[in-house]
Amino acid sequence: MSKMARVVSPFVIVIGGVVLFFLLSSMRAAPERVERVDLGPLVQSIHAEASPQQVSVRAQGTVRPDREIDLVPQVSGVIEWISPELEAGGFFATADALMRIEAEDYELALEQVHAEVERSQFQLQIEQGEAEVARLEWERLRPDQVADPLALRLPQVQASEAGLRAAQARLREAELRLERTTLRAPFHGRVRAVNVDAGQFVGAGQPIGRIYSIEKAQIVVPVPDEELAWIDVPKMDRQVSSDPVSTDPSPGVASVASEVPTPEPPVTIRARYAGRDHRWEGRILRSEGELDPRSRMVRLVIEVSDPYRWVTPSVPQQGTAEFSPLMVGLFCDVEIRGRTLQNVVSLPRSAIHDGNQVWVATRPGTLRVQSVDVVRTDRERGLVRMVLNEGDRIITSQLRGITDGMRIRVTDDGGRP
Repeated sequence: MSKMARVVSPFVIVIGGVVLFFLLSSMRAAPERVERVDLGPLVQSIHAEASPQQVSVRAQGTVRPDREIDLVPQVSGVIEWISPELEAGGFFATADALMRIEAEDYELALEQVHAEVERSQFQLQIEQGEAEVARLEWERLRPDQVADPLALRLPQVQASEAGLRAAQARLREAELRLERTTLRAPFHGRVRAVNVDAGQFVGAGQPIGRIYSIEKAQIVVPVPDEELAWIDVPKMDRQVSSDPVSTDPSPGVASVASEVPTPEPPVTIRARYAGRDHRWEGRILRSEGELDPRSRMVRLVIEVSDPYRWVTPSVPQQGTAEFSPLMVGLFCDVEIRGRTLQNVVSLPRSAIHDGNQVWVATRPGTLRVQSVDVVRTDRERGLVRMVLNEGDRIITSQLRGITDGMRIRVTDDGGRP
Protein backbone atom coordinates (compact mmCIF):
# COMPACT_ATOMS: atom_id res chain seq x y z
CA MET A 1 0.00 0.00 0.00
CA SER A 2 1.24 3.39 -0.93
CA LYS A 3 2.21 5.91 1.58
CA MET A 4 -0.75 8.17 0.61
CA ALA A 5 -3.25 5.37 1.19
CA ARG A 6 -1.88 4.70 4.69
CA VAL A 7 -2.35 8.33 5.59
CA VAL A 8 -5.86 8.75 4.17
CA SER A 9 -7.46 5.46 5.34
CA PRO A 10 -7.90 6.41 9.04
CA PHE A 11 -9.74 9.57 8.08
CA VAL A 12 -11.99 7.61 5.75
CA ILE A 13 -12.86 5.16 8.56
CA VAL A 14 -13.67 7.93 11.05
CA ILE A 15 -15.81 9.82 8.55
CA GLY A 16 -17.66 6.64 7.67
CA GLY A 17 -18.39 5.90 11.32
CA VAL A 18 -19.78 9.36 11.87
CA VAL A 19 -22.02 9.07 8.82
CA LEU A 20 -23.25 5.64 9.98
CA PHE A 21 -24.03 6.99 13.52
CA PHE A 22 -26.17 9.83 12.18
CA LEU A 23 -27.89 7.47 9.77
CA LEU A 24 -28.85 5.06 12.57
CA SER A 25 -29.91 7.91 14.85
CA SER A 26 -32.27 9.24 12.24
CA MET A 27 -33.91 5.85 11.92
CA ARG A 28 -34.62 5.49 15.79
CA ALA A 29 -38.19 6.22 16.95
CA ALA A 30 -38.72 9.18 19.31
CA PRO A 31 -39.25 8.14 23.05
CA GLU A 32 -42.79 8.22 24.33
CA ARG A 33 -43.47 11.16 26.68
CA VAL A 34 -45.10 10.20 30.01
CA GLU A 35 -46.60 12.92 32.18
CA ARG A 36 -45.91 12.52 35.93
CA VAL A 37 -48.88 12.84 38.28
CA ASP A 38 -48.24 14.51 41.66
CA LEU A 39 -49.88 12.18 44.23
CA GLY A 40 -48.99 14.43 47.17
CA PRO A 41 -47.10 13.65 50.38
CA LEU A 42 -47.83 10.57 52.48
CA VAL A 43 -49.44 11.62 55.79
CA GLN A 44 -50.61 9.89 58.95
CA SER A 45 -54.11 10.51 60.24
CA ILE A 46 -56.42 9.59 63.08
CA HIS A 47 -60.16 9.11 63.37
CA ALA A 48 -61.87 11.89 65.33
CA GLU A 49 -65.37 12.08 66.72
CA ALA A 50 -67.21 14.18 69.26
CA SER A 51 -67.76 12.53 72.64
CA PRO A 52 -67.96 13.40 76.38
CA GLN A 53 -64.52 14.23 77.78
CA GLN A 54 -63.58 14.73 81.42
CA VAL A 55 -61.15 17.56 82.02
CA SER A 56 -58.05 16.77 84.08
CA VAL A 57 -55.94 19.42 85.77
CA ARG A 58 -52.36 18.38 86.53
CA ALA A 59 -50.05 19.88 89.13
CA GLN A 60 -47.16 18.96 91.41
CA GLY A 61 -46.50 19.42 95.09
CA THR A 62 -44.77 18.13 98.21
CA VAL A 63 -46.42 16.15 101.01
CA ARG A 64 -46.78 17.85 104.38
CA PRO A 65 -48.59 16.81 107.60
CA ASP A 66 -51.98 18.29 108.32
CA ARG A 67 -50.92 19.03 111.92
CA GLU A 68 -47.47 19.65 113.38
CA ILE A 69 -46.89 20.86 116.94
CA ASP A 70 -44.20 21.39 119.55
CA LEU A 71 -44.17 18.80 122.30
CA VAL A 72 -44.44 20.85 125.52
CA PRO A 73 -44.85 19.58 129.13
CA GLN A 74 -47.38 21.41 131.33
CA VAL A 75 -45.46 20.80 134.58
CA SER A 76 -41.84 21.15 135.63
CA GLY A 77 -39.54 18.44 136.86
CA VAL A 78 -36.83 15.92 136.10
CA ILE A 79 -37.50 13.46 133.28
CA GLU A 80 -37.44 9.93 134.70
CA TRP A 81 -38.54 8.00 131.58
CA ILE A 82 -38.74 8.54 127.82
CA SER A 83 -40.59 6.25 125.41
CA PRO A 84 -38.39 4.31 122.97
CA GLU A 85 -40.56 5.77 120.19
CA LEU A 86 -39.74 9.34 121.24
CA GLU A 87 -36.91 9.72 118.75
CA ALA A 88 -36.73 11.13 115.24
CA GLY A 89 -38.90 8.98 112.98
CA GLY A 90 -40.66 7.12 115.79
CA PHE A 91 -44.34 6.21 115.52
CA PHE A 92 -46.95 6.62 118.25
CA ALA A 93 -50.73 6.36 118.66
CA THR A 94 -53.22 8.64 120.36
CA ALA A 95 -52.83 8.68 124.18
CA ASP A 96 -49.51 6.79 124.09
CA ALA A 97 -47.17 7.82 126.93
CA LEU A 98 -44.18 9.63 125.44
CA MET A 99 -42.42 10.93 128.55
CA ARG A 100 -42.80 10.84 132.34
CA ILE A 101 -41.60 13.43 134.84
CA GLU A 102 -40.75 12.48 138.43
CA ALA A 103 -44.09 12.59 140.24
CA GLU A 104 -43.11 12.47 143.94
CA ASP A 105 -43.46 16.22 144.51
CA TYR A 106 -46.89 16.22 142.85
CA GLU A 107 -48.02 13.17 144.86
CA LEU A 108 -47.07 14.95 148.10
CA ALA A 109 -48.92 18.06 146.99
CA LEU A 110 -51.97 15.93 146.27
CA GLU A 111 -51.87 14.44 149.79
CA GLN A 112 -51.73 17.92 151.29
CA VAL A 113 -54.76 19.04 149.31
CA HIS A 114 -56.63 15.87 150.32
CA ALA A 115 -56.03 16.86 153.94
CA GLU A 116 -57.29 20.39 153.25
CA VAL A 117 -60.49 19.00 151.75
CA GLU A 118 -61.08 16.78 154.79
CA ARG A 119 -60.43 19.70 157.14
CA SER A 120 -62.87 21.86 155.16
CA GLN A 121 -65.49 19.12 155.32
CA PHE A 122 -65.08 18.84 159.11
CA GLN A 123 -65.28 22.62 159.48
CA LEU A 124 -68.47 22.68 157.42
CA GLN A 125 -70.02 19.95 159.56
CA ILE A 126 -69.15 21.91 162.74
CA GLU A 127 -70.65 25.12 161.36
CA GLN A 128 -73.77 23.32 160.18
CA GLY A 129 -74.18 21.79 163.66
CA GLU A 130 -73.73 25.13 165.40
CA ALA A 131 -76.17 26.73 162.96
CA GLU A 132 -78.77 24.08 163.79
CA VAL A 133 -78.28 24.70 167.55
CA ALA A 134 -78.65 28.45 166.99
CA ARG A 135 -81.88 27.94 165.03
CA LEU A 136 -83.41 25.78 167.75
CA GLU A 137 -82.37 28.27 170.43
CA TRP A 138 -83.89 31.16 168.47
CA GLU A 139 -87.17 29.31 167.96
CA ARG A 140 -87.31 28.53 171.70
CA LEU A 141 -86.56 32.05 172.92
CA ARG A 142 -88.09 34.23 170.17
CA PRO A 143 -90.69 32.16 168.34
CA ASP A 144 -92.61 35.25 167.14
CA GLN A 145 -89.63 37.14 165.69
CA VAL A 146 -87.91 36.87 162.31
CA ALA A 147 -84.60 35.09 162.70
CA ASP A 148 -81.42 37.10 162.23
CA PRO A 149 -79.08 35.31 159.68
CA LEU A 150 -76.09 36.31 161.74
CA ALA A 151 -77.62 34.86 164.88
CA LEU A 152 -78.32 31.64 162.98
CA ARG A 153 -74.64 31.53 161.87
CA LEU A 154 -75.65 31.36 158.19
CA PRO A 155 -72.64 33.45 157.01
CA GLN A 156 -70.30 31.08 158.84
CA VAL A 157 -71.94 28.09 157.11
CA GLN A 158 -71.65 29.77 153.72
CA ALA A 159 -67.99 30.59 154.38
CA SER A 160 -67.32 26.95 155.27
CA GLU A 161 -69.09 25.79 152.10
CA ALA A 162 -66.97 28.18 150.02
CA GLY A 163 -63.83 26.96 151.76
CA LEU A 164 -64.77 23.37 150.92
CA ARG A 165 -65.37 24.23 147.26
CA ALA A 166 -62.01 25.98 147.09
CA ALA A 167 -60.29 22.97 148.65
CA GLN A 168 -62.01 20.64 146.19
CA ALA A 169 -60.85 22.85 143.29
CA ARG A 170 -57.27 22.71 144.61
CA LEU A 171 -57.66 18.92 144.83
CA ARG A 172 -58.70 18.73 141.16
CA GLU A 173 -55.78 20.98 140.25
CA ALA A 174 -53.33 18.77 142.16
CA GLU A 175 -54.76 15.67 140.44
CA LEU A 176 -54.33 17.33 137.04
CA ARG A 177 -50.74 18.32 137.79
CA LEU A 178 -49.97 14.76 138.87
CA GLU A 179 -51.69 13.40 135.74
CA ARG A 180 -49.68 15.80 133.58
CA THR A 181 -46.38 14.36 134.78
CA THR A 182 -47.03 11.79 132.03
CA LEU A 183 -46.90 13.46 128.62
CA ARG A 184 -49.25 11.70 126.19
CA ALA A 185 -49.63 11.89 122.41
CA PRO A 186 -52.59 14.00 121.20
CA PHE A 187 -52.93 12.10 117.90
CA HIS A 188 -51.51 9.28 115.78
CA GLY A 189 -48.20 10.58 114.53
CA ARG A 190 -44.45 10.53 114.11
CA VAL A 191 -41.59 12.31 115.82
CA ARG A 192 -39.71 14.92 113.83
CA ALA A 193 -37.16 15.93 116.47
CA VAL A 194 -36.37 15.54 120.21
CA ASN A 195 -33.97 17.71 122.21
CA VAL A 196 -34.10 16.23 125.76
CA ASP A 197 -33.14 12.99 127.48
CA ALA A 198 -33.88 11.13 130.70
CA GLY A 199 -32.49 12.83 133.82
CA GLN A 200 -32.82 16.32 132.37
CA PHE A 201 -34.86 19.01 134.13
CA VAL A 202 -37.56 20.61 132.01
CA GLY A 203 -39.76 23.57 132.78
CA ALA A 204 -43.46 23.95 132.14
CA GLY A 205 -43.98 25.39 128.67
CA GLN A 206 -40.49 24.42 127.47
CA PRO A 207 -40.55 22.75 124.00
CA ILE A 208 -38.81 19.37 124.18
CA GLY A 209 -39.44 18.14 120.62
CA ARG A 210 -41.64 18.35 117.57
CA ILE A 211 -44.24 15.85 116.35
CA TYR A 212 -46.68 15.67 113.45
CA SER A 213 -49.89 13.80 112.67
CA ILE A 214 -50.10 10.85 110.28
CA GLU A 215 -53.89 10.67 110.43
CA LYS A 216 -54.03 12.82 107.31
CA ALA A 217 -51.53 14.23 104.84
CA GLN A 218 -51.73 17.35 102.72
CA ILE A 219 -50.22 18.32 99.38
CA VAL A 220 -50.24 21.99 98.41
CA VAL A 221 -50.27 22.34 94.62
CA PRO A 222 -50.15 25.57 92.59
CA VAL A 223 -52.81 25.73 89.87
CA PRO A 224 -53.18 28.47 87.22
CA ASP A 225 -56.15 30.72 87.88
CA GLU A 226 -57.80 29.89 84.55
CA GLU A 227 -57.79 26.17 85.37
CA LEU A 228 -60.21 26.77 88.25
CA ALA A 229 -62.99 27.07 85.67
CA TRP A 230 -62.83 23.29 85.19
CA ILE A 231 -62.98 22.15 88.83
CA ASP A 232 -65.19 22.87 91.85
CA VAL A 233 -63.10 23.92 94.82
CA PRO A 234 -64.71 23.54 98.29
CA LYS A 235 -64.61 26.50 100.69
CA MET A 236 -63.77 28.99 97.98
CA ASP A 237 -65.44 32.38 97.75
CA ARG A 238 -64.91 32.65 94.03
CA GLN A 239 -68.10 31.75 92.12
CA VAL A 240 -67.08 29.60 89.18
CA SER A 241 -69.38 29.79 86.21
CA SER A 242 -71.23 26.58 85.52
CA ASP A 243 -70.80 27.22 81.79
CA PRO A 244 -67.29 28.43 80.89
CA VAL A 245 -67.87 27.48 77.26
CA SER A 246 -70.10 29.49 74.95
CA THR A 247 -73.65 28.17 74.71
CA ASP A 248 -74.19 29.62 71.23
CA PRO A 249 -72.12 27.53 68.83
CA SER A 250 -72.12 28.32 65.17
CA PRO A 251 -74.59 26.38 63.00
CA GLY A 252 -73.39 22.86 62.36
CA VAL A 253 -70.79 22.98 65.13
CA ALA A 254 -71.07 20.40 67.89
CA SER A 255 -72.01 22.00 71.21
CA VAL A 256 -69.67 21.64 74.20
CA ALA A 257 -71.65 23.79 76.60
CA SER A 258 -73.47 21.00 78.42
CA GLU A 259 -71.41 20.11 81.48
CA VAL A 260 -71.76 17.72 84.38
CA PRO A 261 -70.36 19.43 87.52
CA THR A 262 -68.39 17.35 90.00
CA PRO A 263 -69.26 18.35 93.63
CA GLU A 264 -66.01 16.97 95.05
CA PRO A 265 -63.46 16.32 92.31
CA PRO A 266 -61.57 13.03 92.77
CA VAL A 267 -57.82 13.42 92.96
CA THR A 268 -55.11 10.90 92.08
CA ILE A 269 -51.60 11.28 93.54
CA ARG A 270 -48.64 9.52 91.96
CA ALA A 271 -45.05 9.34 93.13
CA ARG A 272 -41.99 7.15 92.88
CA TYR A 273 -40.76 5.77 96.18
CA ALA A 274 -38.31 2.97 96.99
CA GLY A 275 -37.75 2.36 93.29
CA ARG A 276 -41.43 1.76 92.52
CA ASP A 277 -44.34 3.83 91.23
CA HIS A 278 -47.16 4.28 93.75
CA ARG A 279 -50.62 5.77 93.68
CA TRP A 280 -52.98 7.24 96.29
CA GLU A 281 -56.45 8.78 96.19
CA GLY A 282 -57.34 12.11 97.79
CA ARG A 283 -59.68 15.06 97.63
CA ILE A 284 -59.54 18.85 97.40
CA LEU A 285 -59.82 20.20 100.94
CA ARG A 286 -59.75 23.93 100.21
CA SER A 287 -57.75 26.70 98.55
CA GLU A 288 -55.36 28.86 100.53
CA GLY A 289 -57.36 31.88 99.42
CA GLU A 290 -54.60 33.96 97.83
CA LEU A 291 -53.59 34.49 94.23
CA ASP A 292 -49.84 34.77 93.75
CA PRO A 293 -49.36 38.17 92.04
CA ARG A 294 -46.26 37.00 90.17
CA SER A 295 -47.15 33.51 89.01
CA ARG A 296 -50.94 34.00 88.87
CA MET A 297 -51.30 30.69 90.67
CA VAL A 298 -53.84 29.59 93.28
CA ARG A 299 -52.61 27.11 95.88
CA LEU A 300 -54.98 24.19 96.40
CA VAL A 301 -54.72 21.92 99.44
CA ILE A 302 -55.13 18.22 98.61
CA GLU A 303 -55.94 15.91 101.53
CA VAL A 304 -55.16 12.18 101.78
CA SER A 305 -56.73 10.28 104.67
CA ASP A 306 -54.67 7.83 106.71
CA PRO A 307 -51.55 7.98 104.51
CA TYR A 308 -49.74 5.36 106.65
CA ARG A 309 -52.78 3.07 107.17
CA TRP A 310 -52.16 3.54 110.88
CA VAL A 311 -55.68 4.54 111.86
CA THR A 312 -57.31 1.69 109.88
CA PRO A 313 -55.04 -1.31 110.56
CA SER A 314 -57.36 -3.77 108.77
CA VAL A 315 -55.77 -2.80 105.46
CA PRO A 316 -52.19 -3.79 104.51
CA GLN A 317 -49.65 -2.14 106.76
CA GLN A 318 -46.71 0.00 105.78
CA GLY A 319 -43.82 -1.85 104.23
CA THR A 320 -45.95 -4.52 102.54
CA ALA A 321 -46.03 -5.08 98.81
CA GLU A 322 -49.65 -3.88 98.63
CA PHE A 323 -49.13 -0.52 100.28
CA SER A 324 -46.55 2.23 100.52
CA PRO A 325 -46.89 5.16 102.94
CA LEU A 326 -47.33 8.66 101.59
CA MET A 327 -44.34 10.06 103.44
CA VAL A 328 -43.93 13.68 104.46
CA GLY A 329 -41.60 15.46 102.04
CA LEU A 330 -42.38 13.19 99.07
CA PHE A 331 -42.67 15.05 95.75
CA CYS A 332 -45.84 14.02 93.92
CA ASP A 333 -47.69 14.42 90.64
CA VAL A 334 -51.33 15.32 91.22
CA GLU A 335 -54.20 14.82 88.77
CA ILE A 336 -57.53 16.50 89.56
CA ARG A 337 -60.44 15.13 87.55
CA GLY A 338 -62.79 18.01 86.85
CA ARG A 339 -65.92 18.64 84.86
CA THR A 340 -67.15 16.52 81.97
CA LEU A 341 -67.67 18.38 78.69
CA GLN A 342 -70.16 17.04 76.18
CA ASN A 343 -69.65 16.79 72.40
CA VAL A 344 -65.99 17.76 72.14
CA VAL A 345 -63.21 16.30 70.02
CA SER A 346 -59.99 15.29 71.77
CA LEU A 347 -56.88 15.73 69.62
CA PRO A 348 -53.14 15.47 70.17
CA ARG A 349 -51.66 18.89 70.89
CA SER A 350 -49.41 18.50 67.83
CA ALA A 351 -52.48 18.25 65.56
CA ILE A 352 -53.51 21.84 66.39
CA HIS A 353 -51.68 24.44 64.29
CA ASP A 354 -51.43 28.22 64.59
CA GLY A 355 -53.52 28.17 67.73
CA ASN A 356 -56.88 27.26 66.19
CA GLN A 357 -56.41 25.27 62.98
CA VAL A 358 -56.38 21.57 62.14
CA TRP A 359 -55.53 19.79 58.89
CA VAL A 360 -58.34 17.54 57.74
CA ALA A 361 -57.78 14.66 55.31
CA THR A 362 -60.91 14.46 53.16
CA ARG A 363 -62.17 11.31 51.49
CA PRO A 364 -61.18 12.52 47.96
CA GLY A 365 -57.57 12.65 49.15
CA THR A 366 -57.11 16.37 49.68
CA LEU A 367 -56.03 18.47 52.64
CA ARG A 368 -58.48 20.96 54.12
CA VAL A 369 -57.31 23.66 56.53
CA GLN A 370 -60.13 24.08 59.05
CA SER A 371 -60.51 26.58 61.87
CA VAL A 372 -61.74 25.13 65.16
CA ASP A 373 -62.93 26.47 68.50
CA VAL A 374 -60.27 25.41 71.01
CA VAL A 375 -61.99 24.84 74.35
CA ARG A 376 -58.95 23.78 76.34
CA THR A 377 -55.39 22.56 75.86
CA ASP A 378 -52.81 20.99 78.12
CA ARG A 379 -49.31 19.65 77.56
CA GLU A 380 -50.49 16.62 75.58
CA ARG A 381 -54.01 17.13 74.23
CA GLY A 382 -56.52 19.72 73.16
CA LEU A 383 -60.32 19.73 73.32
CA VAL A 384 -61.95 21.41 70.31
CA ARG A 385 -65.33 21.75 68.69
CA MET A 386 -65.49 21.49 64.92
CA VAL A 387 -67.54 20.37 61.94
CA LEU A 388 -66.74 16.81 60.88
CA ASN A 389 -67.96 15.37 57.61
CA GLU A 390 -68.31 11.64 57.11
CA GLY A 391 -64.96 10.13 56.21
CA ASP A 392 -62.90 13.08 57.45
CA ARG A 393 -59.71 12.28 59.38
CA ILE A 394 -57.34 14.53 61.29
CA ILE A 395 -53.77 14.72 59.95
CA THR A 396 -51.13 14.24 62.63
CA SER A 397 -48.04 14.47 60.39
CA GLN A 398 -46.01 17.66 60.45
CA LEU A 399 -45.88 19.16 56.92
CA ARG A 400 -44.25 22.20 55.38
CA GLY A 401 -45.60 24.44 52.70
CA ILE A 402 -49.16 23.18 52.94
CA THR A 403 -51.97 24.72 50.91
CA ASP A 404 -55.68 24.32 51.25
CA GLY A 405 -56.88 21.68 48.79
CA MET A 406 -53.47 20.10 48.10
CA ARG A 407 -53.41 16.39 47.26
CA ILE A 408 -52.26 13.95 49.91
CA ARG A 409 -51.90 10.24 50.42
CA VAL A 410 -53.39 9.06 53.70
CA THR A 411 -52.18 6.25 55.92
CA ASP A 412 -53.97 5.23 59.11
CA ASP A 413 -51.73 5.20 62.19
CA GLY A 414 -54.11 2.73 63.79
CA GLY A 415 -55.14 4.95 66.66
CA ARG A 416 -57.93 7.14 67.80
CA PRO A 417 -57.37 10.49 69.42
